[in-house]
Amino acid sequence: MFEEGNLLRFEPFLFKNGALPKPKYFVVIKDIDGDLLLASLPTSKDHVPRDIEMRRGCLDISERQLNIFVFLSNEVISIDAEGNEFAFPLDTFIYGADIDTYPVSTFINQLQDNDTSILLLGKLQDGIFQELKECLKSSRMVKNKFRRLL
Repeated sequence: MFEEGNLLRFEPFLFKNGALPKPKYFVVIKDIDGDLLLASLPTSKDHVPRDIEMRRGCLDISERQLNIFVFLSNEVISIDAEGNEFAFPLDTFIYGADIDTYPVSTFINQLQDNDTSILLLGKLQDGIFQELKECLKSSRMVKNKFRRLL
């Protein structure tokens, strides 16, 4: 379930900072020794400056301290084992400055305690996943320790 490129849906996601739990998407970017995940919580909150053309893919403008990977609404980005396609219903964003690490054991404990459920929506299409990783790896907005992991 926690393989690189997998798109998951947590019902609900329990935030590290104690914020109110809510359903969240989760993209596994890197599996670090099977114990730790480098991941992103995609969001539909749009912080793309209005003077920049919205398009799918990487928006990396270092002079404006901007690194965003954009998934356009209704664009198929993953397919599950049964061949079901998945697309976000709204434009959805991964902000490079917001990627983080998450211990796998925490999620396993949450599942065992019935604090959350996790649905595997599919694996990001190879081309999209590679674009996402390159976008994050080349950005100065991503912490150095995370860029080295990519």
